[in-house]
Amino acid sequence: MPLDTHTIGFGRLRRAGREIRMVIDRTDPFATVKPNARLIKLLLRARRFNAALTQGEGIAFAALAQREGVSRSYFTRLARLSYLAPDITQAILDGRQPHDLTPEKLLEHSRLPLAWHDQRIVLGFG
Repeated sequence: MPLDTHTIGFGRLRRAGREIRMVIDRTDPFATVKPNARLIKLLLRARRFNAALTQGEGIAFAALAQREGVSRSYFTRLARLSYLAPDITQAILDGRQPHDLTPEKLLEHSRLPLAWHDQRIVLGFG
């Protein structure tokens, strides 16, 4: 039977007789095999640090950072990650983040915009 292939977006439709299959190319920037455990750990830590801030009831920032065993700067950068857009967080948890989004790159953007649309653009989701 002749095979017929049509390219669409990041995949191909491949026909074999009556059957049509979608063949996904590995060039899709959001196609990952499994979630990145280091990114997930970073997000969990960010939530924990944010919870420490909100429940700290006047405890100095430096004291919270010391209690967590990190520098004030790192504590601040991580706590800010708890304000990521929910769809970005979910994409990371599902392993659907851009291939080049590493924990290091995420921490580089410690001053992420608060606007979710802008976050998507800066981090490569837009």
